[in-house]
Amino acid sequence: MNYSTSSLTDIVKKYIKDQVLSGALKSGDKVVEAEISDILQISRAPVREAFSSLNEQGILAFSPRRFHVLWEIPREEVFEIFQIRISLELQVLSILVTNNMLTQADFLKLEQLVSQMKNGDTVQQTESERVFLLNSLDLSFHKHLWTVSNCIRRAKLLENLFYQLLIAMNVNLESLGSGNEKAEEHQNMIKALKSGDTQKVCLEFRNHLQKYIYASMGELSTQEIRILNTLFD
Repeated sequence: MNYSTSSLTDIVKKYIKDQVLSGALKSGDKVVEAEISDILQISRAPVREAFSSLNEQGILAFSPRRFHVLWEIPREEVFEIFQIRISLELQVLSILVTNNMLTQADFLKLEQLVSQMKNGDTVQQTESERVFLLNSLDLSFHKHLWTVSNCIRRAKLLENLFYQLLIAMNVNLESLGSGNEKAEEHQNMIKALKSGDTQKVCLEFRNHLQKYIYASMGELSTQEIRILNTLFD
């Protein structure tokens, strides 16, 4: 993990986000200003500034007891975040397919990320390294699509939503699945995107997210299932 950057505030934000990507930080965990300052060997001012920015992104929440916590996200809010992500990302995917925006170079990039996912279970030494790699590759895959779509505001919102969902999902790291499972899900998305069929893309995106929805929330109510069906129809 490389933290070389000109901005100390960016270093802190990257450090916190990397801890989320590795599964080290989850819903409700304390993030103490003084501890982060000591770990990164920087003053508290940029830590405080970074915390403020992460608060705006819905990643950190301020506690009156002089520390921050990763948002303790209630079940109903987790479901709402999934709804927002699904709605926004389906818009992005539709724009990509309808306007034929993905080039051969884009597909090559996506295929390379999938190939790295396949090796994710074996190339890393520790479980936290494996989790970090798979989550980072997952984010890179989707972020590439968001970026190519030129949907700048949607892309920013979707990245924040990605981290918010990870905070909730990190409570149960088994929900991440294996590298091969992740690779297969994303490979199916690539095939659908290459087909130019929006309905196929929607179906594969649904298959990709659905397992994480159930792993994070458990059994869904009839109303929740109806809402999801409406989003994907």
